[in-house]
Amino acid sequence: MQVAQKVVKAVSEILPFPISLSDKNGYIIGSTDPSRIGKLHEPSKEVLSKDNFLSFDDDKIRGLPNVLPGVATPLQLNGNTVGVLGIIGPPEEVKPYAKLVRKYVEMMWQETFHQQLEDLETKTLETFAQYILLNESISQEYVDQYCRMLAISQSSRRFCIVIHIGDSLISNIQQTIPIDQLKERLIDCTKRAYHCSDDVICSFLNTEKIILLKKADSEMAYLEALDRFTSQSENLLEMFAVYRVTDTTVAAGGLSKSLADINQSYQEAEALITFGKQCGTSRQIYTYHNWDMVKELLPDQLHAPFREKLQFRVKYLLEDDHFPELAKSFIAYCENNLTISQAAKDLFIHRNTLIYRLQKINTLTSLDTGAFADCMMLYLILKA
Repeated sequence: MQVAQKVVKAVSEILPFPISLSDKNGYIIGSTDPSRIGKLHEPSKEVLSKDNFLSFDDDKIRGLPNVLPGVATPLQLNGNTVGVLGIIGPPEEVKPYAKLVRKYVEMMWQETFHQQLEDLETKTLETFAQYILLNESISQEYVDQYCRMLAISQSSRRFCIVIHIGDSLISNIQQTIPIDQLKERLIDCTKRAYHCSDDVICSFLNTEKIILLKKADSEMAYLEALDRFTSQSENLLEMFAVYRVTDTTVAAGGLSKSLADINQSYQEAEALITFGKQCGTSRQIYTYHNWDMVKELLPDQLHAPFREKLQFRVKYLLEDDHFPELAKSFIAYCENNLTISQAAKDLFIHRNTLIYRLQKINTLTSLDTGAFADCMMLYLILKA
């Protein structure tokens, strides 16, 4: 009924005659005169039964309640009669407008119908994404049902790309662009940035997060996608900036065998972003395919109980009064390929000072800072 009244309002702005819209049962659901809404309209029932254009003059409507002179014509939607358009006025005057107005109303009705279908599909896709990504245990039957409904292949291998946009949707409320339209544009930007096919799953997971479940038919295809991931993500950030969406971080998870286990890929992408936030890094793009990213992550992957055992083993170093400068010197030494001269230069200290500190570390830990394996182990402990 709300849709019908919106159509009536739009038509009334360009037509000099009052109109009414009736449903397929003959009840008025939209009218220039709101008092007529909800009432049975007998001429509409006749138009529906004959499925044809009819004219009603003063003689024909005499004695009929809630009936005004004019013309009435059936309305079609997808080949089916869904209602009746009535144009009120002397039949000979309003008749020339009937065909044109009917086409206009049907077009508006069609657009509204398609918009409602798109909105329903968007909501269904969001619900499906939430179900498979936020639940560790899912029903294969539900997955099959959703995939049939959305025409999505559930057996294809995919990986998850997670895009955090912070409170950008909320902060954009004051802009002229409606929030639903902004969401559509951000989804479109995401699909274009990553060159998505029709079988892609791209949706908002909540107001702060967009997810993209991208197909990769093989491990080789997945590696090739990751080779392009950073440049494509940079392109995405540029497109988002046009809509003032700048607080953005992007991460890619691992390759899953099907939608049934895509949750793991999602969790991996989320873990990368969480790690970045905890470390206070300025990175916006995260992937295990980036070796610098992996080097940053590796120390954090030591399980807490094992990390505690290692820290206990080097407790004398950790408790030393000069631990901060010893740790800083050792890390610089490692990151300069165990080259004392270069590390001392980066630290702005004499090489003999660095040698002394390394020897002290040897004494406190019983490790050999001249051995690569010992340095690697201590480096991981200190970075963790």
